[in-house]
Amino acid sequence: MLCTVTRLCVLVLVVLIGAAGSAFAHATLIATVPADGAVLDASPRIVQLRFNEPVSPLVVHVIDAHGQPRQGVSVTARNETVEVTLPPDLPQGTQIVTYRIVSADGHPIAGSIVFSIGQPGRAPTAAQEPADALVPPLTWLVRIVLYLGLFVGVGGAFYSAWIAPQQSAAPGFARPALGLGLFAAVASLGLQGLDALGLDLSAVASPEVWMAGFGTSLGPAMIVAVGASVVGYLSLTHARRWGRTLSGAGLLAVGVAFALTGHASAASPQWLTRPAVFLHGVSVTYWVGALLPLFMMLWHREPALPTVRRFSAVAVPLVGVLVLTGTALAVVQVGTLSALTATAYGNVLLAKLAAVAGLLGLAAFNRLSLTPALSVSGAERRLAWSIGAEIALVVLIVVLVAAWRFTPPPRASVPAPQPAPLAEPAVALLHGERTMAQVTFTPGQVGPVRASITVMGPDHAPIEAKEVTVSMALPSLGVEPLERRATKAGAGLWEIESLPVPLPGRWLVRVEVLISDFEKAALEGQVEVKSAGSRAVRAISPDMPATKAFREASAKMHREMVIAYSGDADIDFVRGMIPHHQAAIDMAKIILEHGKDEQIRKLAADVIREQEREISVMQAWLKKRDAADPSSRGGNLQKE
Repeated sequence: MLCTVTRLCVLVLVVLIGAAGSAFAHATLIATVPADGAVLDASPRIVQLRFNEPVSPLVVHVIDAHGQPRQGVSVTARNETVEVTLPPDLPQGTQIVTYRIVSADGHPIAGSIVFSIGQPGRAPTAAQEPADALVPPLTWLVRIVLYLGLFVGVGGAFYSAWIAPQQSAAPGFARPALGLGLFAAVASLGLQGLDALGLDLSAVASPEVWMAGFGTSLGPAMIVAVGASVVGYLSLTHARRWGRTLSGAGLLAVGVAFALTGHASAASPQWLTRPAVFLHGVSVTYWVGALLPLFMMLWHREPALPTVRRFSAVAVPLVGVLVLTGTALAVVQVGTLSALTATAYGNVLLAKLAAVAGLLGLAAFNRLSLTPALSVSGAERRLAWSIGAEIALVVLIVVLVAAWRFTPPPRASVPAPQPAPLAEPAVALLHGERTMAQVTFTPGQVGPVRASITVMGPDHAPIEAKEVTVSMALPSLGVEPLERRATKAGAGLWEIESLPVPLPGRWLVRVEVLISDFEKAALEGQVEVKSAGSRAVRAISPDMPATKAFREASAKMHREMVIAYSGDADIDFVRGMIPHHQAAIDMAKIILEHGKDEQIRKLAADVIREQEREISVMQAWLKKRDAADPSSRGGNLQKE
């Protein structure tokens, strides 16, 4: 009975497989040149946006540091790269490049990047109207109407021509559904254009909106959907032979429309996904299109057994096709079981699978139990109620599938770049008469670094400063001071988020601490900055026993080395060196407790022995000196 349609179906499959090219995911921005947040000495000529798949730019704006949208911006797309040519006279400060592009699966993507010329400033804002909150829900509702219109309308026309040509009521359901499908196909293009350009409903009459909608992959798909609706309607007005031919063409056109757009059709491998979407769409349209006419036939207790058997003869193998293609597409889209619960797409898929399981269960019950009972009077209503439940589940499934318009599948997610191994930080310990600072540069190598400044008093208690400024100079290469003002991050803690360190070497670090309106401390020291790509170190936990012990020993040494200077260089040297040597002993004891390398353990034992001997010598010298000159007796500030 369906030999002609089957041949056409095979032909379409061959065409889809032959036309399968490169498959792409939901577009994701993976890199920019200059980098997002970069600080540049001069304005770049071009900004490059690199995506994970070829994209088409819809709208690109440049907003300068004064908050003004700039003219003279040209945009070109080369495969997965969008190049934005900037105006030559951008002012100093932070600029914004904002974009809207459309990906291969027909979905618009929007975002922004910033870069600064000279010094970063406050990011400008553009006066823009908020996106119309009605567009997304309207897109979802129209998509539901589109699916139901095509399934009920085109599927109903096929049922009327092939399964139950004698049922006069069947065309009555198909005609309004075809009209709704036709309307929804056209409306979908307008809403797609609004969404792509970020405009509200008041702009729907703009030719630019319709051109944008048609320029996505939804455009060709909706043209085919409109053709399917028109052909389906014509099939209802023609005699048996032409009616069958037209309805068969409409059924295949629905499958083609679904295969031309959407997440699943854009997935890889194309030779599998596009034919799978096509077969899935054809099978669903055949099944759903028959449900409403069958329900009405059974409800009115018309002789239905021959019709039901003809429908079932085709429906049973198509259910197998539905299950196979649906499973294949789900595996491609989701990828891992964890994505079913960890992503919005997976959550919708789980809800759909539950509804499909119920639908298949009802279909099996109808086939095996209720259909054979049709030979007995009164069984029609029971089967009608069961088909009514199928219709309700179909509507629920369509509602869920339409929600996928707003949920990228897990396979489209681009994994976040793995962070490089932690480069060893560079630390500078700066001492003044009444103020100390520890400056930590992370990473301790050439490039943008994060500077953390801890400001302390002689007792290592945090100092609540009013302002902290850090400057770095490299006199050996003639680099004058690079000065940055720090931002307060906590009690005694200040930070500079991005400090440029362009060259390796031993940098002179100067920290100026404004303690009050009348007191300012200036601390100086040096820090060694390594070249880029220097050896990385394993990230460690600050709570590891050895690490905690080393930190405590270091803190104790710095506290006890802050002495009351006497003016006698010999005495001040010995008093400072005693806590220094004691710290070496404390750290060596930590090695004996936690260390594993025998060579280092032996070295630690030697350090303890030698440092204890030198401490004894220095303590004896101090005792002798104090006895000879009591006025020289001083000590550690922590003990006084």
